[in-house]
Amino acid sequence: MISLNTVANEFFKMLQASQSSWLVRWLLNALALSQAIQPNGWPENYKPLDGERFNFIVVGSGSAGAIVAARLSEVPHWNVLLIEAGGDPPPTSVVPSLFATLSNTEYDWSYKAYLDEGVGETHPGRAIFMTRGKMLGGSSSNNYEIYTRGVPQDYEEWNLEAPGWDWNTCLYYFKKLENMTDISLFQNPYNAHLHSTNGPVAVSRPEDNAYSLKINEVMLKSYEELGIRRVLENNGPEIEGISRPHFTFANGRRSSTAESYLRPTKGRPNLFIAKYARVVKILLDPYTRTTYGVKVMLQDGNVINLFADSEVILSAGTIDSPKLLMLSGIGPHEVLQKHDIDTIVNLPVGKNMQDHAYAPILFTGKAGLSSIIPNLVLATQLDSFPIPIQSGFFSLGGSVSQSKPDFQIFSQNIGASASVLIRYGCSAITNYNDEFCYSLAKPNNIREIILASVLLLHPYSRGQVSLRSNNPLDDPIIELGYFRDDFDLHKLTEGLKFISNLVNTSYLRKVNGTIPKLAVSPCKEFVWGSDDYWTCYVRNVAGSLLHPVGTCKMGADGVVDERLNVHSVKGLRVVDASVMPKIPSANINAPTMMIGEHASDLIKEDYGVFSR
Repeated sequence: MISLNTVANEFFKMLQASQSSWLVRWLLNALALSQAIQPNGWPENYKPLDGERFNFIVVGSGSAGAIVAARLSEVPHWNVLLIEAGGDPPPTSVVPSLFATLSNTEYDWSYKAYLDEGVGETHPGRAIFMTRGKMLGGSSSNNYEIYTRGVPQDYEEWNLEAPGWDWNTCLYYFKKLENMTDISLFQNPYNAHLHSTNGPVAVSRPEDNAYSLKINEVMLKSYEELGIRRVLENNGPEIEGISRPHFTFANGRRSSTAESYLRPTKGRPNLFIAKYARVVKILLDPYTRTTYGVKVMLQDGNVINLFADSEVILSAGTIDSPKLLMLSGIGPHEVLQKHDIDTIVNLPVGKNMQDHAYAPILFTGKAGLSSIIPNLVLATQLDSFPIPIQSGFFSLGGSVSQSKPDFQIFSQNIGASASVLIRYGCSAITNYNDEFCYSLAKPNNIREIILASVLLLHPYSRGQVSLRSNNPLDDPIIELGYFRDDFDLHKLTEGLKFISNLVNTSYLRKVNGTIPKLAVSPCKEFVWGSDDYWTCYVRNVAGSLLHPVGTCKMGADGVVDERLNVHSVKGLRVVDASVMPKIPSANINAPTMMIGEHASDLIKEDYGVFSR
């Protein structure tokens, strides 16, 4: 069956092909989409030949891989091949507001991740759609564009396991990638030194329209009443607080790594980008443990070998980097043996997976015709974030650490009469069952709703990625592992209960706001609102903000060292979110880009062409 997301992508492809029509040009300008639909100028597709040699081969063009390829090719005598399984980002990726149309399309790997028995029963099959970008820019081309970096303590803890990843070092690389367009930050000396305008990744906080301005002000005041203070930004000197977030888009275009790093390199003579090319194995001498290339399946199904004179750099992401390592004989012996793969190096590949589990909570706001107005102005917001949103960080008593927040919150306001779209997104994007989705959407028929998501930032539970078979075309097995440590369930429940008090703040009392009882079948036996009910609720509605990390962790007991070399293997590095030893207090796109910048300099240092 053709999904709504597929239809949306085909529609915008048609618009892109029809720009010469004056009517289409007028429509694009009216919808503020003209920048995104302009010819994209993506780099040409390079078609490699069997046996070709390069200095460096980078596998995956995502949040880190595109950066590594672009930065290494700054050295003119290095030939760099970047291999991407997908193609160019479509218009629906470039347009900032259309991120939700990309899941479960040709631009998504369409993986499913699984919850343990007794967890996530509102998800059919206990499965969560683990959306991963399959195009230039990877997941930076299909994420929800929130720009957060984490707090200093996150990186000081990394540094304990992998020296050289302390906060000051990481801040240098955050600033290297950042082109902050929000001038308000530079008017405050406490914030200004944390930011830069010189990097390639455009970061913005667009001005609100009149309706969004009013809604955001009301909601920020409400969270202040709850005890979460308002701050200038989520990446400032404060550890906790709430504000309007920053985004990785500007001037009507998403600032993915494809946009920021690859478009400017178009025509660079020593950078070759092979699209629709899928790496199925890393070529590794089992006796010397030296990497010498990759085996690649091309779009026509032919399989070729490509050779690297210096290094292969694996940037396929938290799911696919461990999969490729294991298919190539690097991983846990018991997993490889099960699938008849010879073990070359026994390492904890695929272990230590961490993710930000979230629990949603719904509030009803005002009723009446005025509550519909925000939906009527959506067409003017297509080059921005489409609805009012607030984001922040907070802690409760017994915090994991006073220098790190316990929770992140996203709060979105949706005008009345959007229930059809809410129900569709609930099912098609987050894979909740029909009963739950109906109960989530129904209150929106006649009232505005506030949908808050509470994230547990620092879980003790661990999941894993493992092989389904030794066939490289089979999806890996992804176990999320939520609540394997009971403390995580207790902690997230306490965070949700705290946010439930939003219903008692001035605005929601004024409009007779409520917390609707959502349909969660396993919790029917409990009294609604009791501690037992909320614990059951969180256990069964938990979802993923799609922040998996850690499956090739840095450190002596991990998969790679502090310079991201795979332990006991020559000529092979991993550079992506999988190397994070611990998940940071942030959406992971910005930290992953930072890893790409830092790794590029480490590689240049190791070959004597760079000194910071």
